[in-house]
Amino acid sequence: MEILAKSDSEILQIAESMWDDIVKGANEKNWALFSKYMPAEGATDEARKDVEKQWQQVPVLTSLTTKREFVGILRRRDSVLVLWKQWSTKEEGEFLAMLNLQTINSEVKSIGMSVN
Repeated sequence: MEILAKSDSEILQIAESMWDDIVKGANEKNWALFSKYMPAEGATDEARKDVEKQWQQVPVLTSLTTKREFVGILRRRDSVLVLWKQWSTKEEGEFLAMLNLQTINSEVKSIGMSVN
């Protein structure tokens, strides 16, 4: 399943499902659920420790709402970046949520994510 060959609506459908799990995993501080779509080389113990540290230091990362507004999809050389307007239950204002997807061994994986 080559992500770059998918239509925007197909990409969004894949990304929404993944982002739901990522948000739930972050809010529950559940590394297994949060990292479910990462490639094996990205889901290391070192990465887990770094993410858990961010969960402790940045309240917005563990208080994301299920409400979000699709902004767009950016296609890159070998990946796609899905963008949403995102909200928090603890922090005022709007945030930009980004999920970077890439096809690895015929599977769509999350190779990066952020909330700014």
